[in-house]
Amino acid sequence: MLVTLLDGRAYTAKELAWAADVTPQTASSHLRKLTQWNFILAVRQGRHRYFRLAGEEVAQALEGLLALRDLPPARGVPSKCPEHLKMARYCYNHVAGQLGVEIARLFLRNSWITPAERGWNSTAAAAPVFDLLSMRTPVVPMSARLCLDWSEREYHLAGELGKTLVTAMLDRRWLLRGGGRALTLTPTGKRQLSSLGAWT
Repeated sequence: MLVTLLDGRAYTAKELAWAADVTPQTASSHLRKLTQWNFILAVRQGRHRYFRLAGEEVAQALEGLLALRDLPPARGVPSKCPEHLKMARYCYNHVAGQLGVEIARLFLRNSWITPAERGWNSTAAAAPVFDLLSMRTPVVPMSARLCLDWSEREYHLAGELGKTLVTAMLDRRWLLRGGGRALTLTPTGKRQLSSLGAWT
């Protein structure tokens, strides 16, 4: 289960049981102990509970242990996400999927958002994004929160900032609406996001 979690994603107890080829009861017992020992964190998202490594230091320790012994690769957890929703889709009023996760990575990597009392706030450093999207730089920081993406098992941006970004990307035709919740990233959108440092 720990080897599976080394990919940086979050998984349910059932998925980790499948990956480790043990019963759900056995997995739950191990996950409870690993949580108590602060090796992993439990994250609630809606009615689901996901588990992820507690931090980079845990991942480094695991990789160090794995270097001492050859282990078979982790049994991959199959994705249940329909193909047309994997790249980009609506999650309520913000972007989810691979694109949503990449945008969140971009904001975190560049310190365009910082932790606040409740969630996260945009910073003045995010001005290049607002400029490219022809958005007026907010006088006060925009609030944001990190929402665990159910297909990617990493975080995407939600809250006021997430809503404002998806609206601006649709207005500038970086994104196009597809059928239902699906969104399509246009060549212009990909080019502009790449110029900001996405997918590096």
